[in-house]
Amino acid sequence: MSKNCKRITNGINFNFNGITLCSSIWNKDSYIPYEKDYINTFITKREEVIRNAQNGILPDYCKNCNMHTTDEVNENSTNKIKFIEIYHWYQCNCACFYCSNRHFTKLKITNSKNQKGIINVMPMLNKLQELNILDENAQISMVGGEPTLLRELVDILKFAIKHKYGISLLSNGILYEKYISKTLNEIPNSTLIVSIDSGTKEMFKKIKGVDKYNDVIKNLKRYIDETKDNSYRIMSKYILLPGVNDNTDEIDKWIEQSAEIGITNFFPTIEFCNAALDPNKQDISEEICQLYDYMKRKIKEVNPAFRVSTYSFVEEFVKNRSYKVFC
Repeated sequence: MSKNCKRITNGINFNFNGITLCSSIWNKDSYIPYEKDYINTFITKREEVIRNAQNGILPDYCKNCNMHTTDEVNENSTNKIKFIEIYHWYQCNCACFYCSNRHFTKLKITNSKNQKGIINVMPMLNKLQELNILDENAQISMVGGEPTLLRELVDILKFAIKHKYGISLLSNGILYEKYISKTLNEIPNSTLIVSIDSGTKEMFKKIKGVDKYNDVIKNLKRYIDETKDNSYRIMSKYILLPGVNDNTDEIDKWIEQSAEIGITNFFPTIEFCNAALDPNKQDISEEICQLYDYMKRKIKEVNPAFRVSTYSFVEEFVKNRSYKVFC
């Protein structure tokens, strides 16, 4: 029977190890290294996987996948790439102690844009565009490491603006980039998610390892001022960390400070990346779940017009009081 996984048939993931067909695959056999002719190698491999999937066969490395869903093939679906994920996981300008990337990648803590060893993705994006492999509604996600440190960032944003592709940027907000505002203004399906995780500079430094809270607030305010009616595309994120920022006082200060600078879209969530590192610790405490619900409720109490955004799978975590739906 023909089966389909949209992450395989409609995705591409740029990782520091190489390219995969989706972001959920961590098996070493799934990577296509950034070596000579890697673009054509990826395209050939991709065609093979899709062809096999149509015969009901997915790669062996998909068998233990945590997140993919396998559905019957939709007759109206295409095999064009819709999900473009850039997970360079190589450079960041802060040292969040909860960062799982530091456990199993080559992530470097630096303020420099010296990117020796980092693969450039623009040649491949241009090639895929030239070959008409990209879906007209493609979405580019940039996470892992810090995207504002990438020298290609502006070129990627210009590429997205030119072709009207959606952009999702996950940033710590320490560095400002004017083209981010331009992107948010010109592309409806675009977002900037800034992880603040705190309501005070003291807590920010404790979590991030750098004293840059004031810079983040200043940059967020600048983005908001520059995007005006589109500022709802800017989200203030708070990751609940057990034993660190898991208290209503810090949460209230986060909401208050974010609202003060003009944030109208809030992104409450819980720490989940490290759950994958220790599958034996899959239960989520009742306290964390209650605080997560408190954040969503409090945001609306402060202003009913505020938006509350989050990950759909986090909603499942909290509902089930467990990471097992993911792990």
